Amino acid sequence: MDLNMDSNHLLLKITKWLILAMVLIIPIQILIFMTVPMPETTKEWLELFHESPMRGLLHMDLLYIINNTFLIFFYFALYITLKDKENSILNIALITGIVGAILYYVSNRSLEMLYLSNRYFETNDVSLMYSYLGTAASYLDIWKGTSFNIYYVLSAISLILFSILMIKSSFYSKKTGIIGLISGVLMIIPSSVGMIGLIFSILSLIPWIIFSVFVMLRYFKL
Repeated sequence: MDLNMDSNHLLLKITKWLILAMVLIIPIQILIFMTVPMPETTKEWLELFHESPMRGLLHMDLLYIINNTFLIFFYFALYITLKDKENSILNIALITGIVGAILYYVSNRSLEMLYLSNRYFETNDVSLMYSYLGTAASYLDIWKGTSFNIYYVLSAISLILFSILMIKSSFYSKKTGIIGLISGVLMIIPSSVGMIGLIFSILSLIPWIIFSVFVMLRYFKL
């Protein structure tokens, strides 16, 4: 290991396990969506949170909040292992990745929805109930709104840039970089953009999982 990786050995050691957790989160999230129907109305969302707070939180991407936290470690690990490889592009890759991850935190309103659900079912005041429904509807719009879409695009740009540098790197295999590049290109269209976005997001998961596993195995060899 060079000095750059040697001085960050603990971070890389932690990151390889976080990558494994990220890979495991994906099938768990898919299983949740398959077994519990997605609410179609604002009231159904509040009912889901009331009947099962954990299912409500999981359906509103609580696991992806955890996933994005792990992803920040992943970005820094890629940055460390690619350091001194076209630094301007590398810096842009790190910045877009971190900003994207932070924007996802801004877009998610799962805990606020849980709070609103409790308030909604605690009151008999019709005007308050309509007010809570209106607020919940705005939270659902924010969840898949501007911040989410920017997060998605920035994450795709970050992955594309990291992957291009990985192809040129001697630390990672060229195959790893190519697979990451494919995933990044498929991620350019946000999952919120209708059926085509949903198809592209699902397709991007396959190369993303393979890419993550290859990177994780590389860190296990250090």
